[in-house]
Amino acid sequence: MYTYVLNIMSNDHPGIIAAVTSAAEAVNANIESCSQTVLGGYFTLIMIVTLPTEMETEDLQAHILQHTSKSCKIDVSVRKTDQESLVEPTAERFVLTAFGKDQPGVVRRFSEYLSDHEMNILDLYGCRQKNVDGEVQFLLTAQVEIPSKWNLALLQCDLQSIGKDLDFTVVLQHENIFTATNRVRYR
Repeated sequence: MYTYVLNIMSNDHPGIIAAVTSAAEAVNANIESCSQTVLGGYFTLIMIVTLPTEMETEDLQAHILQHTSKSCKIDVSVRKTDQESLVEPTAERFVLTAFGKDQPGVVRRFSEYLSDHEMNILDLYGCRQKNVDGEVQFLLTAQVEIPSKWNLALLQCDLQSIGKDLDFTVVLQHENIFTATNRVRYR
């Protein structure tokens, strides 16, 4: 099997995922994992796919562009990799949530702290929104890997100290606890 990372960007509209996955299926690609989001009207999708036969990255990119050109205009970048180079988590996963009055430097402060403590950010979401009083708030949510060598109580104190400096509420939870307390139940 041959492994590729595809990064897709476009103005957002319905049908992009259907077009891209159809193009991938046409070359017998299997989607190993994917993540998609829309920010400010821009669609982004990153996928790890495996193919049964090797393809040049330029040929795979051209195929995706050609196969999707009738339904959408997208930008595509393709990188060949191998399964061994895809990093599996080596630390426990936690969810960091921080919110407070919008101000410059929030993402920088938290991301620098995490970086300085060798914590990898796996997923990051931040947005401005008005609260019920009409004040503009900033919400930051990050899924992070925390190496076991760190004392979680001290990390929480440090993060809450950053939150206090910014007048933000900060919560750090193990991913399992976050998932259990935020799970949507279907019948």
